[in-house]
Amino acid sequence: MSSKSKSKRPGKNQLSRRDFLRLGVGGAAAVAASAASPVFSAPMLRQGNGNPAVVRFWSWYTDQEDQFPKVVADFEALNPNIKVDLQIIAEVEGAYLPALLAAAAANDLPEIYAPHVYSVEFGKQGLGANLIEALGADFMEDFFPSASSMFIVGDAQYAVGWMAQTMGFYYDPAFFEQAGIDGEPETWDDMIVASNQIKERIPGNLGMMQEANNGFSVNDLWFPMITGFSDDPDTLKRLDEGQEDWTTQPVVDALTLYRKTLDEGLWPATQTGMSQVDCLNALYVGQGAAFYSGSWNPGRIYKDAPPELLERLRVMKTPAVVEGGRHWTGNSAGAAFSVANNSANKEAALEFMRYLYSPEVYSWVMSDSVSLPATRSAAEEVTDPIIKTMASWLPDGCRHWLTGPAGQIVADTIMSFTVGDITDPVEAAQIMHEGASELDYS
Repeated sequence: MSSKSKSKRPGKNQLSRRDFLRLGVGGAAAVAASAASPVFSAPMLRQGNGNPAVVRFWSWYTDQEDQFPKVVADFEALNPNIKVDLQIIAEVEGAYLPALLAAAAANDLPEIYAPHVYSVEFGKQGLGANLIEALGADFMEDFFPSASSMFIVGDAQYAVGWMAQTMGFYYDPAFFEQAGIDGEPETWDDMIVASNQIKERIPGNLGMMQEANNGFSVNDLWFPMITGFSDDPDTLKRLDEGQEDWTTQPVVDALTLYRKTLDEGLWPATQTGMSQVDCLNALYVGQGAAFYSGSWNPGRIYKDAPPELLERLRVMKTPAVVEGGRHWTGNSAGAAFSVANNSANKEAALEFMRYLYSPEVYSWVMSDSVSLPATRSAAEEVTDPIIKTMASWLPDGCRHWLTGPAGQIVADTIMSFTVGDITDPVEAAQIMHEGASELDYS
């Protein structure tokens, strides 16, 4: 799965975000520990006994699986008193998240970790370090605001962006031309027409695809619709922080539009069974015309896609909700890193963070992995045409996922809405509101 992959609805062996908050750190320990993956069980060495300080470095970011080992080796050569234990686990739901929650429950988070949707919650509980305080305000100045805003509460910031993210449609222009579609669809209504036209004129083609096998991924698509109707990129922030009700009109309007895309054939009938890999493979073999996804994809597309597709492949901005409307594009830094606040090796972790984000090292990693940087200086070095195009959308960025306590409820509800268990937009908004109103936002 991608660096942006998010959790599906929790299964019987998963501890959901809601369970974690309800049980608290101590109460969650017994539940989460049973789900921990053995891959994370390496003992931690402490300074002062002749051993180097060990910095456990956890993520699911396979985007940089080739670059991270080189960075770690260089850092360790420069800092022989610090050892970095790199763990990249591609299976988010089955291995990474259960292990992360178990570590949090035991107050033993890895020194540096990809926080998924837990950055703010871990920070509020004293588990994640305030990085403004730990690394300094100067360290933060180069980051795009959208790469930091979702991790900030008051004067504290509990994560820093690793890869900036923005969303759009990767598409094969050959299918659009074959179906008689002139140019890129402007609105979601135009996209519905285009997808049906492709499916009608090219038998067997799935048209437009999305990763709709889990609610968090569906949020990537309908959250920008909320901003499209409110025309205010802070709407999602207020919803996330419990300052605005989920029954507000832009939410209902966005659900109504998303319902229209479901009912009027924008997506394949098989969409709820399609993972990101399935969608990409369909694009590669000519079974799909376009795939709504994020800026973490180019590196893997260049590795896996047929050369003839790479010559044609384009990326288009998220459609507007109305003709002439702004093309609000889901934008954040879902790929991020936090630092454990209570580790004996916290200072060693901060030293590695300074090295990892040093301009020369960070720019090389982003460029070599064909990733969208979270800092302005690294973004200036981008040369890849698709990444460069998506970087130009950052000023139109809006939130496309949540860090507050309502994330699981909203994801579960939108998944039920997608599969058709709920069909009324007002009812779906009310379910989100009722669930979110019961939560603690302090």
